[in-house]
Amino acid sequence: MKKINWHYPREKLANEYLKIVYQGAINRIALLDVRRTGKTSFLLKDFFPEAIKNDFVPVYINLWLEPENPTLAIITALEQTLAVLAKESKNALLDIAKTQVTKIEFGNSFLGKVGVEFSDDKVIKATETQLSAINKNLARLVSQVGDKLILIIDEVQHLGTVKHFDSVQRSLRTALDTYHDINVVYSGSSRSGIDAMFKDKDKAFYNSAFIIDFPRLDIGFVRNGQSILNKHFNLNYDINELNQFYLDLDQSPFWFMQLLNYLLVNQVSLASGIRYINQAVVEDGKFIFIASSLNELDKSVLNNITTGGQQIYAKESLGTLSKQLNQNITASNIQGSIKKLTNKKIISKYNDKFYIELPGFIKFLKG
Repeated sequence: MKKINWHYPREKLANEYLKIVYQGAINRIALLDVRRTGKTSFLLKDFFPEAIKNDFVPVYINLWLEPENPTLAIITALEQTLAVLAKESKNALLDIAKTQVTKIEFGNSFLGKVGVEFSDDKVIKATETQLSAINKNLARLVSQVGDKLILIIDEVQHLGTVKHFDSVQRSLRTALDTYHDINVVYSGSSRSGIDAMFKDKDKAFYNSAFIIDFPRLDIGFVRNGQSILNKHFNLNYDINELNQFYLDLDQSPFWFMQLLNYLLVNQVSLASGIRYINQAVVEDGKFIFIASSLNELDKSVLNNITTGGQQIYAKESLGTLSKQLNQNITASNIQGSIKKLTNKKIISKYNDKFYIELPGFIKFLKG
């Protein structure tokens, strides 16, 4: 019996990003999208091994694995890589990625929520010794690897959540500016967090990376899952219905894989599986509670955004909403709703464009 590889590979995209950071005008990029859209899986299973194939030395750091002490996560990753380099083994580097995949998959539920539920009560402030260790370890890596070093810093916006992490940000930025040949791929799941870190001139990471919207997996990903169920388990489900479920969940790979697993274990109809997963999405996201806190204007504004109404303050939009709600809606009313929806992490705004942050929530509201 051979183990089945469920991962949908994206080597071409990985190579594109490698070329950008190594041969482009800027060698630091930030991949941005909401939680549970496949960024971490891509970084570990596609980008990391592709970097090794091209003679790079990747260092993967997930700041959510040590949410109260991200400094420790950084130092540990750097030290692990230095230890592997001493063995002169590429396979050992790949083992690091495999270990990280295991950690992520084991703690997926926790990691999916930590950005929302993180509390700063137990935050550990970096010591001068630790900050010095980051700089020294990076210097050692650069001396051994040169411009083939790539830092992969996952959930980088976490460094902007509390003041205690400011010193880590400054230390990292100083080191990266000092050893400017270091290539960096950041990933972030909070547009507002990334915006605050990279676009605020008073922050340490200001203007230090080119931000890229991470592309969602397309229908090829859905076909891959359908094919595995059919080929290995003799389960056949309609591709169009599977893809519609995927689209309804705002192309969330996490929830699509949950559906496939449920179908595999229970071998039920697709309709039954979708009902079960939809309910799990509602409970996991606390949709009933969140929906109950929204008034009709909030819901109308949200619906307007999701149907392409990005110019929400325009006279035409105000007139449409006023007519829908049978009352005079002003720009101030809209602003209040936008602030409320943003604070509840239902939407975010980046580069004058609104994004939905809760996969499946719009589908839930529509019933």
